[in-house]
Amino acid sequence: MTQDATDRSETDRLREEVAEARHHLLTVQDHIVGLEAENGRLHRDLTRVTMELRQQRKRTKNLLKQRDEARTRLLDVRTRLERNRARVAELEQRRPSVARRVARRVRGALG
Repeated sequence: MTQDATDRSETDRLREEVAEARHHLLTVQDHIVGLEAENGRLHRDLTRVTMELRQQRKRTKNLLKQRDEARTRLLDVRTRLERNRARVAELEQRRPSVARRVARRVRGALG
């Protein structure tokens, strides 16, 4: 083999190595771009989920407050209902007529 052929084969080998290195570099850069895009999407999703979590926590707090207020109102209504039922029962008891009550008082005073 001549020196010229050896130089050409060495040049060809070096060109092939450079081409492979460029291809590898492009592949790595492509992966980096893909990872950055995925990172951006994940960050966006995390921000959205964090905002939704805040909203749901606020909603839960409001619903718990409404529940507690409703329980308080229910307890008040039940208390009034029992009081009114007792009053109705008291009013529905049979009492002696007015004439009988008066006669009893008069007898007790005279007697």
